[in-house]
Amino acid sequence: MRRFRWLAALALAALLLARPKAAALGALAAMERWRATVAPAIFPFLALMPLLTGEDAARAYHALLGGVMGRLFRLPGAAAPAMVVGMVAGTPAGAIASRGVAARAGMNRGQLHRLAIAIMGFSPGFLVGGVGEGMLGSAALGWRLALSQLLTQLTLALLLRGAWRDRDAPVVDAGPVREEAPVRGAVLATLTVCGYMALFGALSCSAGALVGPGAGGALLCLLDAPSGAHLLANLPLSLPARMALISALCGFGGLCAIAQCLGALRGCGLRASECLALRALAGALSAGFTAAQMGAGKLDLSALAFAARENPLAVAGLCASALAVPALVKLKKSIS
Repeated sequence: MRRFRWLAALALAALLLARPKAAALGALAAMERWRATVAPAIFPFLALMPLLTGEDAARAYHALLGGVMGRLFRLPGAAAPAMVVGMVAGTPAGAIASRGVAARAGMNRGQLHRLAIAIMGFSPGFLVGGVGEGMLGSAALGWRLALSQLLTQLTLALLLRGAWRDRDAPVVDAGPVREEAPVRGAVLATLTVCGYMALFGALSCSAGALVGPGAGGALLCLLDAPSGAHLLANLPLSLPARMALISALCGFGGLCAIAQCLGALRGCGLRASECLALRALAGALSAGFTAAQMGAGKLDLSALAFAARENPLAVAGLCASALAVPALVKLKKSIS
């Protein structure tokens, strides 16, 4: 397995060297999106995370939401702080908070996996300000995306309430929380997100320069959701169709966000295939919730068909949500 990882890293390095200018431009574009939309949305919550998930906060959340967490999601009340942080701050803050809370509360690995996967997503601040106002020109549209994400997270938490009952090993914390320097920790975590985005942006643009703009655009969506959302927002489609596509992409999260979540949960036994399949399901759910909000009858199918001929990315984006159905077959044994 390590040999394959080395070969994969070698192939990716060769890809970057094959198109160095495209790689540099892709990394620069990703870092600019991080500066303008992602960092302002996640940094404040990362800085406040020691207070939001500390002992005092855990007691308060347990008193307010403990009963709901147990009855609805079969999670201990102590998991409430991580759920709140994940829904408000997004990835990777939710995964980081989930692991810390799980270790302190004595949760097992199955509970941690269910919690972390269900609350993966983007900060409502990013969806409203970055996507809605910045890319679509309307904060109201961003609020619709945020509502779809919230409904998706709650639905996943309900669907997974009985999953992975056999994973009863205790969760080990990644390390001590440095409460005396929360801002420093938040800066490092935010810069880590920048590094992930720059790497995936460079890879997608290098590959796009080799395979062409159409396939390169689809690859960009797969790898980096913020960059892909910007591309989808400018497709020649009706607004409901663009909203459904963007919602599906943000629900899935992109490989960059998924890699950050898996990195925060390293050593906890979560399989990448499980995370990918369930995030594909999240993309399908999110697209459905957004289509319902926009009015499914308002989708302009003729315009969609025309745009699909002009830009195959539209078809690829719509069909990607269908991958959630066969992907769940692979999970049948592990979530039963």
